[in-house]
Amino acid sequence: MPDFFAPKLDPLHPQRHLDALDTPFGKRSVYDSVSYCTRCGSCQQACPTYLLTAQETFSPRGRNQLVRLAAEGKLNLKKNRQLAEKTLNTCLLCGRCTQACAGKIPTAEHMLELRRTLQSRALPRLLFGLLSLHGSHPRLFSAWVKTGLWLRRLGVVTLMRRCGLTRLAGLQWVNHADDILPDAPDRPQRTAWKQKDVLLQQEPTLIYLPSLEADFFMPSVALSTLTLVEQKKHRVQIWHNTASGLFEYVYGDIRQSRRLLRRLINRRAQTAGGSLPLLTDSIDVYLFLRRSPQLFTDWPRWRAKAEELAKSVLFVTDVWPRARLTQPDKETRVRLDASALFTREGAPFDKAHKILQTQFKKNFVECLYKDADTPAFGYSFVRQNLHHKICMSAVQGIARTQTGTVFTLSGLSALELNFYLKRFYPLAQADHLTRLNG
Repeated sequence: MPDFFAPKLDPLHPQRHLDALDTPFGKRSVYDSVSYCTRCGSCQQACPTYLLTAQETFSPRGRNQLVRLAAEGKLNLKKNRQLAEKTLNTCLLCGRCTQACAGKIPTAEHMLELRRTLQSRALPRLLFGLLSLHGSHPRLFSAWVKTGLWLRRLGVVTLMRRCGLTRLAGLQWVNHADDILPDAPDRPQRTAWKQKDVLLQQEPTLIYLPSLEADFFMPSVALSTLTLVEQKKHRVQIWHNTASGLFEYVYGDIRQSRRLLRRLINRRAQTAGGSLPLLTDSIDVYLFLRRSPQLFTDWPRWRAKAEELAKSVLFVTDVWPRARLTQPDKETRVRLDASALFTREGAPFDKAHKILQTQFKKNFVECLYKDADTPAFGYSFVRQNLHHKICMSAVQGIARTQTGTVFTLSGLSALELNFYLKRFYPLAQADHLTRLNG
């Protein structure tokens, strides 16, 4: 019997937490993982929030020490809840610190464990409830989105903003959602997507799991992805309106995230013998599914299935054709916005970098490690945040290098960045990487 038991952040509610984290150096408990931080400071100059605040509390090593002290019982989270929530909600979960860390300490995962301990609802209550429907009641969620877009086209949201209704508590998020979403999804592209959907589903060789943005707001991303797949001679089965469990993992209940992953695993097992690869256009969904086995540490059979799912996941860069897709504009400079959850390194990022470098050659702008990225996966809707300053830092970097087009690996990041570019640097635009295909 071991004579040492790793302290836990929330020992009274173990079902809310991960038992172990999968790291490049093997499985570690959350306490072991956070204890590997030597406070060397390598992460500080890579952390966007630390660069803006210069406060140790909002540096990665400061966040790790807060989690460690709380687990050891040296910091009472109830008495220091306000500080803990501010430290938590200013973390972008971007993984820049992990990239800079020699020990690859997953600070983003530690912050999510802290959120589960505090039972902190980072998103406004109404927004959280509506987005939760995507996993629990997908048809109701689809109906809500379509109704919301219809009311927006009728001018109801604009009227609410003029009347000041969106300034009421719990409705401020409506303003930002209205700002970043496209005026109206392109109907011809959506029609073309549906036609491809019918033609490509017979005897599929690939499953396409579109992101929430591609499914409802950016049909051009889905259409471009299908065009890439066609060039690789694949036949596709599209899983419309299907939750991956990522939203629940980041903002909600890890148990619901686990249930949605089981549903995804079972559905894949029932499709064409369970051997088809699973393609997504969202780097955040890709990274989550790749690390999904750590949700099933206590269930060996399900962990084995999750590992099989993780191995089958593809990002759009994995189906990229070798032939050049477009003739680059000699006057336009491009760059890659590598914003993502958990990490910013690995095969998808390397391939995206190589694709743009090959396509645009000297017109491709190499980014510095200090250059800000667009905060990923809805960070703009989190309270007590530095979202505006971080996005402005990204715009300043784009303007400084006179970049014309910024390619992202997530549709939501493209929407966020485009909103700021239109306001403060209209000479540039942001787009998803798949849009290189036209």
